[in-house]
Amino acid sequence: MGAEPLIEEMHVLDVIRQGFGSVDEFIALANSVSNRRKSRAGRSLELHLEQLFTEHGLLHFATQAVTEGNKKPDFLLPSQAAYHDADFPGDRLRMLAVKTTCKDRWRQVLNEADRIDIIHLFTLQEGVSSAQFSEMQQEGIRLVVPASLHKKYPEAVRGELITLGGFIAELIELYAGLNDND
Repeated sequence: MGAEPLIEEMHVLDVIRQGFGSVDEFIALANSVSNRRKSRAGRSLELHLEQLFTEHGLLHFATQAVTEGNKKPDFLLPSQAAYHDADFPGDRLRMLAVKTTCKDRWRQVLNEADRIDIIHLFTLQEGVSSAQFSEMQQEGIRLVVPASLHKKYPEAVRGELITLGGFIAELIELYAGLNDND
C-alpha cells in the first residue's frame, strides 16, 4: 500500500473512531472519502495520458488551459494560444476530456471549449449502451477507448470507437509542421 492510502486511512480512522451523531454525518464522510479517491484516480489518469503523449512524440498540447470564462478542459490541442487565435482554423483544434467512467458525467464536458465541435472523450469505462453511445454522438462526443476495452462495447458501436494510439497518431499528423509557438 502506498503512502497516500495510509495517510488517508490514518485520518479517516480517527474520525470513524470518534463516532457519528447521525447517519447523515456518516454518509457525508463516506462521500467525501469516495470523492477524494475518484479525484485522485482521474488526476492520475490525466498524468498517465500526458506522459504517453510525450513518449509518442505529441509535442502540441496544453493541460487545464483556459478556454471561455474559466472553463478548463483536461487537454486542449494544439495549445491555449492557438485556441484563442481567431486566425487558427477551428477544424484543427481538438479537446480531450478524461473520465475514468462516463456514466452521465460525460455531459459535463459539452461546454468546455466553444470553438470545438467534436469533443474527444477518453475513458476506461468497460462499455456503454448503444442508446447512450447514440446520445453521445448526437452531442458531438467521440469516444477514445483503449483497444483492449473495445470488445466490452456493443458490436454496433465498436467501429465508431477510437483507440488511444489512433488518436495520438491522428494528432501527430494533424500538428506536423507546427511551430512551438502555435
